[in-house]
Amino acid sequence: MDHSGVKDSAVLEWLYQEMNLLQVHDRHRVTEDGAEAVALVYANVKAGWVVKRRLQRLEKADWLLENQGHWLALEVSGTADGDPFTRLKEKRSQIAQCSLSAERLAIVIAFDRPSIVAESL
Repeated sequence: MDHSGVKDSAVLEWLYQEMNLLQVHDRHRVTEDGAEAVALVYANVKAGWVVKRRLQRLEKADWLLENQGHWLALEVSGTADGDPFTRLKEKRSQIAQCSLSAERLAIVIAFDRPSIVAESL
């Protein structure tokens, strides 16, 4: 894990799936759903954030989370391959445009490494 330059590690486990089974699924959807699941767990375990609602596309973030009266706009992306830091830069730029009065967090889950890269704004 790399959160705003601070490195850490964690153990994450899931059931193995045969690659031929994964080939029949929508690769984009599987990557996106998996990234959101990992990112939401990360935000909760790391800082106690709890999901309040899914945000609308025009709000420039994916999720609104809450922790003791504080709000967090969360933008998530997943990659099956490629540089997660390049994708994080894109997601950071997107969430900077969020109009909500909330803290902001961009997270990219890279499944090929595997790794979590995040940046708080």
